[in-house]
Amino acid sequence: MFNDLRQNNRNYENQSINKSRSEEQQKQKIKIGSILKSYESLKEWSDLGQWLLKLQGVFQTYQGSYIPKKKLLCKRLAQCLSPIWNKAIHENALVIYDLILKILTSNSEYDLVQDLPLFSLGLFPFFGFASIQCKPMFLNILEKYYYPLQKDLLPCMGGLISSIIVGMEDTNEEMMKKVMNSLDQAADSIGLKQFFGLLWVSIIRSGRCRLGAYKYLMKRWTKQQQIDNENCNLLEDDKMPNKKALVINALLASLEDESTLVKRAALDFMCLYCKISENVFQEQENLILIEQCLLLFIKLDHAVVRRINNWFFGEDELNENMQIVLFIQTALQRILIAEQSDPLKILQNWYMQHPETVSMTLFQIGFDLAKFIYKKTILYQETQNDKLLELQKASERLIESISSQSELILKSIYEHLKKFMIAEKQDQTKECISIIDFCLNNMMRSQFSDLSKIDDIILFQQRTTCLYEFFVLSLKEIMNIQIEYLFQILIPQQLLTQTLDCINKIRQRLELLENERDLTIALGSNYDRTSNLPKNSTNLIDQMDVGIISQFCNYYVQINKYSIENEQEALFPLTSQILLRSQLFLMKHADIQHSEIPNWLSQLFNSLEKGTNKISLCSIETVIELLKQAQIHQNVFLLTEMITRSSYNDIQPFEKMESLSMDNTQYDYKSNQDEKNYIKQMFQKLWLLLDHNYHDQLAVEFILYIAERFQHIFVYVIENALKQGDQRRYQIFCRITNVFYKKHPKLNTGVGILQMLNYLDHENPLIRYNTKTWLSESAPFFFRIIDPIILRLEFILKDIQKNKEYSLELAVDTIKKLQRIYVSKEWFQPYIEKTKPTFCQDEHLNTYYKLICHILIQFVLADFNNNEFSKINATSAELLENVINFTIDNKNKIQVLLLYFNSVLQKFEQVIQKNDQLLQLQLLNLIKVFLLNTYELEKYLSQQHRNELIVLYEQPQFFQNLMVGLQSSQVYFLKQRYLNTIVVGVYSISQLLPPRIITEKIQIIVITMLKLLEECEYNQNNFEGISQRKSTNLQILKVFKQQINNNFQQFNIQQLNFDQLHIKSGLSGDDFEEVMSLSNSIRAIISFFFQFKYDTKDLDQRPNAAGVLVDLFTLNLFFKKTDKSQMLTQPQFQNYSDTCQMLLKLFPQILQSYLECWRCTLNWDHLSNMGCIVYEYEKFDQFNKLLKDQLQKSEQEYTDEDQIKHSILQLLRPCSVHFQSNLISSILELWQSQINMNKNGLKISQNMCKLIELSITLQIVPDEFMVAFVRTRQVQIIIQYYQKHKYKKGSYYYNYEQAKFENEVLFFLYTYMSSVQYQNLKNKELIKLWNVFLSFSKCLLQSRHINTVCYVLEIIYMLSWKFSPKDVLEEFRKELHTQIRQNLVILAEIASFQYKYLTQPYHQDTIVDLQIDKKFQMIIPFTPTIFELYEDYKISSNCEKSYELQKNYQIQQFLFDSFIKKVLNLTESEFSNKCSIIAIKTLKRLSQVTLINTYEVSRSERIIENTREFMVFIFPLIENKENQIIVETASELLCTILKHNKDILPQIYLNDILDIFNKQDFFKCTGRCLKFWTEIIDIISDKNDILSDQLGNNSKFFQGFAGLFKSKSAEMMKKTKGFERVCFIIYSGGIDKYQSKLTTLLDAILSVIKDINSQDAAISILIIFCIRILVLRLSQNSLTQVFRQIWPYLVSMLMQIFDRKGKQANPFLLISGLKLIELFSLFQLEEFYFYEWIFVFDYFGITINHNPVQEQQQQKVKIESPYKFIPYMAYQFPKLSEYSVDYECKLYSEQFQSNLNKKKRLIKIKDIQEADEFEPKLRQQALNLCQHLIDINQQRMIISPQSLEQIIEEEFISLDDYISRIQ
Repeated sequence: MFNDLRQNNRNYENQSINKSRSEEQQKQKIKIGSILKSYESLKEWSDLGQWLLKLQGVFQTYQGSYIPKKKLLCKRLAQCLSPIWNKAIHENALVIYDLILKILTSNSEYDLVQDLPLFSLGLFPFFGFASIQCKPMFLNILEKYYYPLQKDLLPCMGGLISSIIVGMEDTNEEMMKKVMNSLDQAADSIGLKQFFGLLWVSIIRSGRCRLGAYKYLMKRWTKQQQIDNENCNLLEDDKMPNKKALVINALLASLEDESTLVKRAALDFMCLYCKISENVFQEQENLILIEQCLLLFIKLDHAVVRRINNWFFGEDELNENMQIVLFIQTALQRILIAEQSDPLKILQNWYMQHPETVSMTLFQIGFDLAKFIYKKTILYQETQNDKLLELQKASERLIESISSQSELILKSIYEHLKKFMIAEKQDQTKECISIIDFCLNNMMRSQFSDLSKIDDIILFQQRTTCLYEFFVLSLKEIMNIQIEYLFQILIPQQLLTQTLDCINKIRQRLELLENERDLTIALGSNYDRTSNLPKNSTNLIDQMDVGIISQFCNYYVQINKYSIENEQEALFPLTSQILLRSQLFLMKHADIQHSEIPNWLSQLFNSLEKGTNKISLCSIETVIELLKQAQIHQNVFLLTEMITRSSYNDIQPFEKMESLSMDNTQYDYKSNQDEKNYIKQMFQKLWLLLDHNYHDQLAVEFILYIAERFQHIFVYVIENALKQGDQRRYQIFCRITNVFYKKHPKLNTGVGILQMLNYLDHENPLIRYNTKTWLSESAPFFFRIIDPIILRLEFILKDIQKNKEYSLELAVDTIKKLQRIYVSKEWFQPYIEKTKPTFCQDEHLNTYYKLICHILIQFVLADFNNNEFSKINATSAELLENVINFTIDNKNKIQVLLLYFNSVLQKFEQVIQKNDQLLQLQLLNLIKVFLLNTYELEKYLSQQHRNELIVLYEQPQFFQNLMVGLQSSQVYFLKQRYLNTIVVGVYSISQLLPPRIITEKIQIIVITMLKLLEECEYNQNNFEGISQRKSTNLQILKVFKQQINNNFQQFNIQQLNFDQLHIKSGLSGDDFEEVMSLSNSIRAIISFFFQFKYDTKDLDQRPNAAGVLVDLFTLNLFFKKTDKSQMLTQPQFQNYSDTCQMLLKLFPQILQSYLECWRCTLNWDHLSNMGCIVYEYEKFDQFNKLLKDQLQKSEQEYTDEDQIKHSILQLLRPCSVHFQSNLISSILELWQSQINMNKNGLKISQNMCKLIELSITLQIVPDEFMVAFVRTRQVQIIIQYYQKHKYKKGSYYYNYEQAKFENEVLFFLYTYMSSVQYQNLKNKELIKLWNVFLSFSKCLLQSRHINTVCYVLEIIYMLSWKFSPKDVLEEFRKELHTQIRQNLVILAEIASFQYKYLTQPYHQDTIVDLQIDKKFQMIIPFTPTIFELYEDYKISSNCEKSYELQKNYQIQQFLFDSFIKKVLNLTESEFSNKCSIIAIKTLKRLSQVTLINTYEVSRSERIIENTREFMVFIFPLIENKENQIIVETASELLCTILKHNKDILPQIYLNDILDIFNKQDFFKCTGRCLKFWTEIIDIISDKNDILSDQLGNNSKFFQGFAGLFKSKSAEMMKKTKGFERVCFIIYSGGIDKYQSKLTTLLDAILSVIKDINSQDAAISILIIFCIRILVLRLSQNSLTQVFRQIWPYLVSMLMQIFDRKGKQANPFLLISGLKLIELFSLFQLEEFYFYEWIFVFDYFGITINHNPVQEQQQQKVKIESPYKFIPYMAYQFPKLSEYSVDYECKLYSEQFQSNLNKKKRLIKIKDIQEADEFEPKLRQQALNLCQHLIDINQQRMIISPQSLEQIIEEEFISLDDYISRIQ
């Protein structure tokens, strides 16, 4: 209805003009215009005073009711009310305001409402800083002219309240009363509900209003209560409209205010008018306020705390039934869950102030408290140790402060646990259990870990009772679950295991209560005080619930049965432990007696037969624990008696044995045969468990426990097991009991020893091998084996001497046993020579050695009538032969060798043809003896004997048969014997054979061994392979069994199965030994010909691992002790030069075979087939630590894999000393082949990791490695290539194969040098390292292959970190610095497209003879810098990326997308662009750091010169805007370089940077590029006042803004571009950086916005843009100071933009105005709230309703409102609707404040790109913004500055196009 009011005003003014065209009025008009025009010339405040007096004089005599130039007049008056003027100026200005308003309102037709914006422009901001004399004048104006408007004053009431409410803080009481009276009038004029609503809005929005607002509210409502008592009550909704959003947010904003006075005022108000007991707010609102109040306890401000306590509790005495207690509980929970502020500090301070609330709240919040501490601890454990320490201290302080009731936390956690378990929420239950464990063992450890230290008996009772309740209730909860559900998915086994584990811990802590003595010790002097406890407090022990424990015993039987039936092992151990402890408790304290074996114990024994191995062992442990507890109580003793009394049942008497081992064993057969033998049952199960990896310390204890107390069971089970062939378990038994019998040798009964030795004669080599392993393991404990054998031999010898009957088989068998033992001479011989027999007292036989020799001689000399008994002689002689080998004359050995060796060889050939592997093994042993004797006796041979031996060994069949047999052998042990024999043969006969023959044979031998090494099952590295090997070995064993049964019927291999093949680290023992044997064999052969010398310590003393080397060690041939000087000498090739050369050529094949056996132990995550990361110490720190540990590992710590590595390195290390170049060349050859094999794979080849790990483990000194590397074949090829193809200026022929070859070589060098262990090299070594590398890198300066050039710089950078050259620069400074400079320049030239790449026209001098694709291709692996970009991009490509994130990866996308999509062939342009980016990225990453690392500190000027030299090529790239990716990359490089040297480089590049900055197309760039330039400009502005320079250089265009629209287009563009740079400089700086330099800029801005209508739209938009930047870059205080003078201009400008007398404003200018208004609102500028009502509906809870109409029917926006004034922005709403605003505040559920969180402020006004839809979208955004500003008036908001900056940056980029569109 008031749509045409503004037009009516204008009509009225026209009529007035017509009526008052008198001569006097015309003179007054001219005079006013003249006075206003003279304002610009005023310079001093005194001139302004005179100006005001003149103006005042005019209006005092003014005739008529029309005032000309009203807008300008109001603007000038507003300027006069600026705080910079004194009170005289202010008084005169107010007088003029009064005169003008009086003149205007004298006409009844004049409507002041429409001119309120003009007069309020100066009045509203004035009151806050007005003097005491001016304030009454101001209030008088309001009373005379504003308040009479009544309800029409509502639209501006928000600004008016913000203006005068601060007067309530005035210390002048009279003035405060006037202000309050004025506010009362305002309230009466618009209505109480509307007034109070806007007052609450002011509290939310403005901190300056809050204190005054609360003072007014409290005074007004106090007075209102008196009035209400007499008349009617003021409605609650009038005082607190929309209180669920508006009022609650106002109170929260006040409690969050930084001012303590505001907090106190808000709390005072709440205590008076928002009492919790009066239910002013609903529970939800009260809870939010209470939560906010509790947050204030972070600081103990006593005044604030006192008011909070008053509001919480009032004068009532606190009790747990009060509603406030529930509120506090919930609020504390919310604080903990949301992790607001510092919850622990808040809780500590709260409980310190209110200790009585601990018992009322701790149970309710205990779970959330413990969960908070637990989660934070987990979060901080890995990386944030400082925060973890602070958290621990805070939690300790808190727990200590509530220590007396800390058990409430545990009870709270358990309640949650119970709920989660019932609801089957497995994740929450698992977490809950973890929290319980954390509390007991971490957070509350001091309270619950040692109950005996508690002095307070009441506290002691509370905590033990808490733990007990926890225990009993847990049992109850578990028993509520059906057995089958315990093992289902809904309640995982792991979860229940944790639950039972916690119960077990609690139960253990209650053990001290189980007897009176422990209780006495625990309580000490307090024990007697238990009698003083209340009568209803019974003894703690009596509280135990016997029924519950009994029920659990029955429940346990069910669990046991289910576990056995379903093989569920998870719960069995814990349930058994709890059961046992519970049963002991019942028998001890509840006097439970058992007349027979109870059901639960029977179930334990039942599990031995039916349960899994783990369950069985657990059952045995439980029973033995029960037996050990027999003496604690009579009831327990009786139960154990029932178990042990039947131990003799079911045991038959032994037949008398020939040995003395069991003569002293006694048996008692007087027992009840009806009872079951439980002890026998347990021991039999233990015996079976020995080969299932259950032979741990626990099992040892059980076995020895039974052996000591039940020896008859012990003997019976072992003897029966060995009779059945169970030698494997006996082997394990011996190993785990050796230590015990060594301490107690007299207890050695020899049980099973003789039976075990039978297996040494077993036909099956696998069984013999296992037995020999047992024998070697028993080396330190040979007395256990020797004693029974010698005792038996002595008895037989006595029988022979006395002609008594004796057993032939027993005698032969016994000698053979001793013979077999003697074969292990390395361990056996030292033992028998040094050890005194345990039973022989003869002084002449004081060692086992003498005793054995004595007995054997007698057997050899014995006479036998029966030829069958000659077996004894033969067997004894065979054994004696081994002994004589060490002592008898060598001539006898020669005779044996010449007589029998040829026959043995002939037989050996026949055996191989028949594939009789058992006989092969026996013959091999004999052949080996002959070979060993050949070498040993060589110096004693006559020429005739020598010739006979040469003929013998030259036979082709000799080595050929050995190789055929080796390859065909299917059993590991036989294969090992072959290897042993071959190696011994090579060593023994090499001196006899001609060089040609030995070379041919050695080549065949080595290649065959390498092939076998590659094919070893060990190298399969998976369990599937192991499973396959199981079946294969079993098939072989079946064949062996048939052969064995045919020849040795008595042999029993029934127990042989694959279970004997123990798996260690996923590998079978045989596999490991096979690799070791092959590796040692190859090593032995090569070392022999290269004449490598070793210390004896390099021999692995384990026989199985050393294998093939043992005999060589015995001959003192292989391991000859030498000093270091001898080791480093060059090996001599005189004797076997051809053989040595052949072996050098085999290096690649040797390495390839070794790689198959190598297991990587280092973490190679930094290495990929695509490249290696850039070297940085921090990144390689963990890797270096692992490498150091690996290199320093002692042999005692070696695993199987380590031993294999050690064996490999023992060959390769001497090779790396004597043949470095050959070895490294071979490594490079394999490295390149692996890259080519895996070129399509992204993951690094496993062999590449192995290769580099092997290389660095060789520990070659870095300088020596570099020398050898440069001498390699590959490097020499590169050097020769560039000697032939020196670069000449111009185009560069791109040779892909050459570039790829170089890249692979350099990739290896970088990977090796970055991975090698850090070493402190001596100066001499450093010089050598650098000189050698520089000699190689110098030739690479001829290359323009991008990867090669980058790699050279990468390697220099890496070497400069690891091997700093600074201390030795004098030796190679010039060369190093020259190369770095040239390298940087080459990269810069590549980046700037100085080279035109051409494909190679022909393939002459290529690396390899391959078909070369002439297209350009990217080369992999990437250089480290580019590889890191690739890795980052690959990770990001797997994630969902927003549009903004995608823009950040444009460069990576350009670089790598073609590669990822396998588009390998590129155009020359694409290839050049990629090379340019790679070069720039490398320069950015490495240039400055490399220069700094290689120049002395005093030579910093050289760093700058080098930088300047290559940067010359970079600046043109930034200027060329055609390729934005290149521009962005180059800008990033410039930014990085400036950051490295902020003192000098910005000065050097200042002109270059400013030239780019002032380019016309500077802002045509990407968003990332612009970010780099903000940093660049900010850096150079630190040393240069570029803002002042820009302002000075462009001072003319500021002066010419007024007439800019008349100037030429070019001139206008020049001026706008200059102003854009000024804006960008300010934006680039930090907060308040340019505050002191803004005077000139602000003056220029003011000169423009004085009359925005006369300015070009482009300039106006730039001015608004600049103002927005100032808002972003000025602090709140600075904004207040800077904007204080220009607010009238700004608001006037906005008013002109949105109100152009009916004319449509420029839409681009409109959107800029909307952005500025939104920004003022976003930053909550308090001064803007004086004017916000001018532009938008400044109210709350209203909705702008709209009804669609046809556009043709409406040319203007129509708005219906109950008030005359319509905000200016409303006329920019879409024209397609009619709008209505009813000002009836409503509140919707989504607007309720449901928690403490602030709502996120959204940005509504954004640029519109669509030109044809510009105006409709602009109008829609204006509507959205207006409604949004209404909605947020009753909300607390939070904004993101980053989003604002992003918008500004986007506008900078589009600003030029934007202005062009305007033109």
